[in-house]
Formats: sequence, structure tokens, C-alpha cells
Amino acid sequence: MRVVRHWLLLLLLAAGGAQAAPPSLAEFSHQAWTVEEGAPADVWTLAQAPSAYLWLGTGLGLYRFDGVRFDRYPLREGQRLRSTNINALLVLPSGDIWVGLFSGGVVRLRDGMVAAFGQQEGLPGGRVLRLAQTPDGALWAAAEQGLARFDGRRWQRIGTGWNYPDAGADYVFADSQGRLWVAGREHLAWLPPHSQRFEVRHEKISRFAVLAEEPGGRIWLSDSRSGTRPLSDKPMPPSPLPENDHQPFARAKQLLFSADGSLWLSEAGVGVRRLGTPAAIPAGRSLNASDGLETFTPRQGLPSAVAVPLLQTAEGEVWVGTNNGLSSFRRQRLKTVGELSGAQRHGFVLALQADGVLASHSAQALLLDPPHAPTPQPARERLRFALRAPDGALWQVDAKGIWREHQGLRQRMGSDLAEGLLNVLALAPDRQGGAWLSISGRGVFYVGPTGSLREARVEGSGASSPTVITIGPDETVWFGYDDEAVQLSPDRKQLRRYGSGEGLLTGRTTAIHSGSAGVFVAGEAGLARLEGSRFSTLSAERDDSFGHISGIVESADGNLWLNGGRGIVQLQAADIPALFAGAHAKLNYRLLNWRDGLPGIALQAYPSPTALRDRRGRLWFATNRGIAWLHPATLTRYESPPAVEVQHLRVGDRVYRPDPRLALEPGTQNIAIRYTALTPADADRMRFRYRLEGVDDDWQDADFRREATYANLGPGDYRFRVIAANSDGVWSKDAAEISFTLPPTLVQSRPFIAACVALLLAMAWATYRLRARNIAARVRLRLEALHGERERIARELHDTLLQGTQGLIVHVQGLISRLPEHEPVRKRIEEVLDRADEVVLEARERVLDLRATALDGVLLAERLAQAGRDMAEGRDTVFRQVSLGDPRPLQRIASDELYSLAREALTNAFRHAQPRQVEIEIAFHSKELVLRIRDDGVGMSPEQLVPGARPGHWGLAGMHERAHLLGARLSVTSRPHAGTEVECRVPAAAVYLDGYEKPSGNELPGHRTSGRRREEKRP
Repeated sequence: MRVVRHWLLLLLLAAGGAQAAPPSLAEFSHQAWTVEEGAPADVWTLAQAPSAYLWLGTGLGLYRFDGVRFDRYPLREGQRLRSTNINALLVLPSGDIWVGLFSGGVVRLRDGMVAAFGQQEGLPGGRVLRLAQTPDGALWAAAEQGLARFDGRRWQRIGTGWNYPDAGADYVFADSQGRLWVAGREHLAWLPPHSQRFEVRHEKISRFAVLAEEPGGRIWLSDSRSGTRPLSDKPMPPSPLPENDHQPFARAKQLLFSADGSLWLSEAGVGVRRLGTPAAIPAGRSLNASDGLETFTPRQGLPSAVAVPLLQTAEGEVWVGTNNGLSSFRRQRLKTVGELSGAQRHGFVLALQADGVLASHSAQALLLDPPHAPTPQPARERLRFALRAPDGALWQVDAKGIWREHQGLRQRMGSDLAEGLLNVLALAPDRQGGAWLSISGRGVFYVGPTGSLREARVEGSGASSPTVITIGPDETVWFGYDDEAVQLSPDRKQLRRYGSGEGLLTGRTTAIHSGSAGVFVAGEAGLARLEGSRFSTLSAERDDSFGHISGIVESADGNLWLNGGRGIVQLQAADIPALFAGAHAKLNYRLLNWRDGLPGIALQAYPSPTALRDRRGRLWFATNRGIAWLHPATLTRYESPPAVEVQHLRVGDRVYRPDPRLALEPGTQNIAIRYTALTPADADRMRFRYRLEGVDDDWQDADFRREATYANLGPGDYRFRVIAANSDGVWSKDAAEISFTLPPTLVQSRPFIAACVALLLAMAWATYRLRARNIAARVRLRLEALHGERERIARELHDTLLQGTQGLIVHVQGLISRLPEHEPVRKRIEEVLDRADEVVLEARERVLDLRATALDGVLLAERLAQAGRDMAEGRDTVFRQVSLGDPRPLQRIASDELYSLAREALTNAFRHAQPRQVEIEIAFHSKELVLRIRDDGVGMSPEQLVPGARPGHWGLAGMHERAHLLGARLSVTSRPHAGTEVECRVPAAAVYLDGYEKPSGNELPGHRTSGRRREEKRP
């Protein structure tokens, strides 16, 4: 897109008291789109539905334009136009588009479907030149071979039965009174409302005449016979132009009256003409050179001199179609100072005056006070600063010093700073008649009312001299540094610094404002607002409208105006808190830029305020190309929110139109959604926010592409929503949306995922079983090794100790047999031998125990019950034994280890716990054997629960060792005066003789399937 800007050096307004002149073309901004930049060629007709696309009928087809992209009309699959060379175009409020073809015939387009009408449907032959609709809903078509009417069902050719005089029609037009005007080959006729009889005017016209209605109701006509003129109510004699007439009569290809009452004409070979006061033209008189028509040609930026269609959109822009592209004209909101020469269009110093403002450049100064003409002012030197103090004094800084002018007196201030004053960075007068001054490399100074000078110790972390100084209404002084702002209290006793740690992330400070809306710090990287003791920053990375702000001014209504790198930003006072509410806050603001007449962007290099408000309420802005001003009260706000549309969803090269049942291909992960605002007005300032529900947690600020892309989406249902705001910050009330489904692939489907989960569980179970087998095998090997060692020990004991002891007993018995029966020693020896027999018997039993055999779980329970009864004998303690589940055969070694572990626990309970009750529980589960010993005695302290913590006490440590040997889990829980519980859980593979798990059909979790409880109390 090429932007063509047309600045004419004219006075803004006439002298005071003169009547305001109508706006001229110099007060319109122009923008062009050429064929080289993607616009279609041969634009012959334009149309727009209210607040919708701009439609272009061209020699190459029908296009829609949103201000950014030219797209062909989206026909549905299998639909096509029988010709793409379009002459006429009509867009109805219903959304239907009627197209008149160069080759003849009319086409109706509705939701991408085509309905064609030709001579067989009642239309005249030849080119269709114009289409119109009357208030009764009837459509009219002007064709080379006749006039036709469509009543909603069929076309009817209009002829003598309707008193229509010509065989062809070149133009049809419906006026505000409901009349239909038809320009025929030679006659001009009009049809009253609800009538079927045309009235024919007497004057002759030439071929291809065009018509338009003035806001006051007059009908204008333009043809090659008499040029362009308003029609008279009285019959006018024909006044054809001589063939050799060179008088510049305007002969229009199209006429347009815009909302401001001006007349626009497109003229072949010229371009565009405009008449600001058409109401002053007498009826019947043709326009001539003396009427002051303005001209806009390719020399000023029009894409081509072959201009035909004209259209004013709902937003007020005037559009012109040419054979080489498209142009638009927009009335500027800002006024510029035209008296400044090209060399003076940058580097201004602005200062408030009693009337208007003082604008100084080099040695020239102008007093600007519209509607009065700029008045030159005496200037001694090139001003570096010029600021109006609260007491009315004007402070100035030039190469010779600092000056204060007040009530006609000019006083030099701070004479000690005569040298190097061009390095002044900032100046701020206060209410006491003094001023704060910042000098590069030297720091901050204060100049008193008498001109005295003193240094003020105010230092920022990044530089010794601030670039900005501002004094607030409460006399708080603010100093702006590279990455920091410093606040000096009104009593001048307290300094407070604000940096990144306090939320100030604006970069180099370029402006500070303190007013009714709060304290604002602007920098190259954004705008920050003080909220309590911290700043909230609106980053320029999020929206570059808030970057490079060098001027901040508050209007009388409390709104804030920012002069920045993208233009002038207006913040409504009521919207300011919401702007700084967070990273996803909706940004409501108005942006004024070159389309509104702003010359360039805000001054960046000169350390002077670039925005101020004069005493009449006008706002003045200094830019790098001139000075602009406006009065906020005169600005109109375009309250109509932009309509938004989701155009399509794209996956690779495949495009999907919005459809309630839209389902994408399984496995789709990456998508692009294209959206737009339907109006072409202010496309470069249109802002969007979108959100994909299910992915985005909040609304996302969009970039300029008008396309949202998403990657790595999973299966599911999604809804994409988008809203837009126009240049005045008015957001859409309703979001455009598209819903779609991403079906899962086979591997993403629920059955497949369930199967995978089941497989993983099965694999986990198999892994667990395998690991359990391995653990059981290791335990079994360990136990078998222990068993082998015990058998070896049993053999050794049997073959050595038992056999030897038995032999000794036999030998001693042989010896005592020789002693007399009455010998006392014999009796003692026999008693010893009896005891030796008992020892041998006991040893033999122990040897038999070492040779392990399968032992039923019942026997383990009985052995433990017997041990408990023996220990309880003689004590005032109740002993209980509980068996749960079906007992299973146990490995003898495991049974012995469990018996020893449980016996140790019982011994500890009876000896040390002083219990009233002791209980032992054996639970035979399919996956494990659980052994529990409980008492209600005195319990143990946490220190006593540590194995081996007490010297000489190894019972608890031994229990842990036995459990470790079995691969079991041992836990001991106890609290002082709350009893003790010892629990040992042994895996099935380590304890049961048949090994591994054995499901039990009659076992439920926590349910005692079988068991015996035995309770004994021994007095």
C-alpha cells in the first residue's frame, strides 16, 4: 500500500470575524492502493452495505476490500459467474449482491450461491450500466437495450406502457423522495412513488448521462451536451457545447454529494474534482472555471486519471475507483499551521501565551491564535526552552542565558551559568517565581525568584542530570532519568526513587505528567502510572501506540492526550484505570495520525514539551514536520463498533469456511484462522483481540496480520472468538466466532488410549510379578542357603556332640554300675546322668528343628499361642490370640524366624510394658502374611523405637534383622502410656510353602474370612 499525502500551504482560517470557508481538499488526507500494490485494475463500480465490506466491481471480477486485503467474492464449490467483467453493482441491506455484467445480464449473489438472469428472464439485452432499488423494494436495471424492473419474482421490461420514452437506459437513480430517475439515450424521465407512469422532462440529454441528489433535494445531471448542472424546475432550452469549446466545463463520469454537502466529480482524463459550495450554483447553470472547483490528479497521488466510480462509506470516507487502483479521501481532524516553510517544519519550541501559543524556530517566533492569522514575534536568539510559569511569567533559555519575562520586564536569571547553556536538558518554573534546571553533565540547579542560583543534590542511578523535570499541582517535583524517576516532596525534604523494582519499566524518560488523572511517566518503552507506592507500566511491546511519548497534556474534561511515535493518543479519564489493570486488559483509546492531518510524529530529539493546552482549551502538538492543533470539544466520536468476521480456517493448503458442524481431519494439530473487520475505514488503526477457548486463558492482543495461528492442538471441541476496535477505541459488542472439532486419530481415540492404559497396567503388573518372583527367588535362595547351613550344623552336632555325649553317658553308666547301691555318690551320679539324658534329648530336638520341613500355619499360630500362655502364667494380664484367613503351609525357616520375631515382641510386652492386655494376630492373606503383636502398656518413647539406640538392648534390632532376612516390612508404633504395636508384613513368596499369591474367593479386604480367638487369663 502506498500512502500519498497532500499538504497545501494555505491559511487555516480567514481573519477574525470572517465567515468560515468550507473545507478544501487540503484538509483531506489521501490514501491510494495501486495495481502494483495488489489492488485490482479497472474498478468500474463501488458499493457498500452499512458498516460492511467495500465491494469493487471490476473488469476482472467482484472483489471485497477490508482496508488491508483485496479478496475475490467467495463462491461456493461448483458456483461461478458467467462473466467477470462487471459494470454495475448494488448491495442490499439483506446482504444480497446484485451484479450487472458488461456482456449483458444480471447476477444475484447470496451466501456464495449464484442466480443468473438474462433475456430469457425478461431482461433487455446489451450492457447493464446501472442498478437501483426504490423504497417499495423493486430493483431497476438500466441496460443498453432497455429498462427493466424486478419485483422479487421476475423481471419486467419497461416501455411505452409506463410512458418510458427511450429504447435504452444509461442510468437509474432513486432520490430521497422515493422517485426513480432514469437517464435514457435522449430523455430524462422520473417515476413518482407508487406510480406506473414516468414523467418526461423536456430538455434533451446526451448518452451516458449521470445523476445525483444534493442534500437540499436538487437533482444534478452531468452529460457531454451541457456539462454538470443542477436541474431547474422550469423547462430549460438545450445548450449544447460547441465542438471547439475549450472552456473547462466539468463533464462527470460520476457525481457524488458527500455528507458535508460538497460535490465530488470523477472526470475522464483529469481525475477527481470537488466543489465545496454546490448550493451556490443557480439551477440550470453548468459549472465553469470560475466556480472554484478543486482538482486532484495523478500528480497529487491519484492512481490514474481514468476515474469513474465514487462512493462515500458509512464512516464518511470518499472512495474513488480508477483503472489502476483505488483511492480514499478522509476529512482531517487536526489543523496544521501552513505558514511554516519547509525548513521550519521541525524543532519547534512551544510556550503558552495569553492568547494562543508561541511557536519558535531558529530566530523566528510566531504567535498562533486561530482563527487569527499567525503573528510574527520578536526573537533575539534561537530558543532552547520557553515555558509559561504559574504566575504568568515566560521563562526562556537561549544561547546567552536564562530569561524571565513578566509584565513587560525581561530579567536575566542565574548569571553564573552563562557558558554552556545549550546543554540545558530540562526546565520547570514553580509557583514561587523560581525554576528547576537540569544541565547535561552538571546536575540539577534551582534558580530563585531574584535570579540566585544554587545546586540541588538530586541524582538518579543512571545519570547525573535528568532529562525531564515536572512540577505537579501539589508542588511535588518529578525528575526523569534514563531508567528511573525521582520524586521530591513539596517541603523539599524527602526524595523517593522509582525504578524497575517499583514497576517503572519505561526506559529513558521522555515526559512526566502530574494532574487530576494521576502521575504518569512516559519513556521510549512505554507509559507508566503511579498507583500507591508502585508504578504500573503499559509496555510499548504490547501496543506501540504507547512508545516514544514526548508530550503529555490533560484537556479540560480530564482526558489525557499523548504525543508519541505513532501519533496522538487520547485516553478517556474513565478508561485510564482499566488500561493498567494487567497484561490482558482491554485497551480503550483513540489514535490520531496522518489520516487526521498530523504532520509526522512527536518530536523526539528536542528536550521541550511537545504538547500543551492553551487558555481557550485547544491542544497543541509539536511534531518532526510541523505543528498541529485541535479543540477536543469539536471532535466527533464514531460510536458504531466495527463488525468483525471470521473469514476462514486454514490447515496447510486447505481452506474451511465457517460451518456449525465443521470437523477437521483427524490428527490436525496446526491451524491458521483468518479474520477481519468488515469496514475498510481506518484499517491501519483497527485493533483486534482474540481467544481460542480451550487454549487461551484470556484475550490475546493481535498483530497486524489479521490471522491467528495455533500449533500442537489436541483432539476436542474448540471455539475461536474475535473482537475489534475502531480508531476511536469503540470495541465490538458481539464477537465473531468459528467453532470446530478436531477428531482424534486412532492412536488418539479413547478406546486406543484405554487399550494402551490397560496394556501399560498389564505390563506393570507383569513387571511387578516378575520382580516379585525375583525377590522371592532371592529370598528363597537366601533361605535355602540358611537351610543348608542349618542342616550342616545339625549333622555336625549329631555326628560329634550328640554321639560323643551319648557315648560318655553310656560309659559313665557302665562305671556307676560297679558301685554299690547304697553308695551316696552313685545316687548323685545317676541324677546327673538323668539330667544329661534330658540335655541330649533337648539337643536332639534342636537338631531335628534345624532340619526344616513344611509347617502348617496352624502350628505357627498354636506355637505362638502356647508361648503367650506360658508368659501370661502367673501375671494379671489377659492374653488373646487371633487368626484370620485360611492357614497355609509355611516354609519352616520363615516360620521359625516369624516365631522368633513374635516371641521377642511378646517377651518385651510381658516384661517391660506392664500391660493389662496383650494380643497376637496372624492374618493369612493371598498376597502376604501379616503378624501383629499389640499391648496396652506403658509404651515407648521415640528414642526407644530406634533399633540399637540403648546399649545392651538388641531385641528390637534383632526383630528388624529377621524381617530383613525374610524381605518383610516391620513397623513398630508406640507412644508413652498408649501401648505398642509391632507389625510384620511378609510377602507371600517369602513365607508360603507354595509361594506367590494365591487368590482366595472368600477373602474380602478388611474382612475376617475365618479365624479363631483364644483368650486366657492366668491369675
